[in-house]
Amino acid sequence: MKRAIAIALITSMAVMSGCASNMTSRDYSAGTSMQRMKVEVGKVESIRDVKINGKPSPLGGIAGGALGAIAGSNAGGGIGQLAVMVVAGVVGAAVGAAVDKKAHDADGIEITVKLDGDAGLAAVTQAKDANELFAVGDSIRVISGPNGSSRVTH
Repeated sequence: MKRAIAIALITSMAVMSGCASNMTSRDYSAGTSMQRMKVEVGKVESIRDVKINGKPSPLGGIAGGALGAIAGSNAGGGIGQLAVMVVAGVVGAAVGAAVDKKAHDADGIEITVKLDGDAGLAAVTQAKDANELFAVGDSIRVISGPNGSSRVTH
């Protein structure tokens, strides 16, 4: 029974790790599709690599804690077994939370754009996209939605 629960928890953590949001310049959410967008043109002034910190869910810590407690339940008996279960559960929760956070992080780029005319500078951060690489001096478009979100594309 414990093995079945452990397998179910591991499977659910693997599924959750695929839920990270890595929005590139070509990805639109349901809320931003079919919306009128403002388009400005300009040239790339600078680019730098950044890490986009995703919002982790509490499920990683919960699953890790449960797995740790289950693993600790196989040690000894009596009060010692309870102590091992608690410690293993705490360690499992910490590891599970770290794994969940890492699953929600993404590699990104910050693109600083010199907008045409007297519009000044704009900086946009978005997930890296191997299919759309940017270089200093590229002519680009900054596309901004009604909610204030923006993306840079060629």
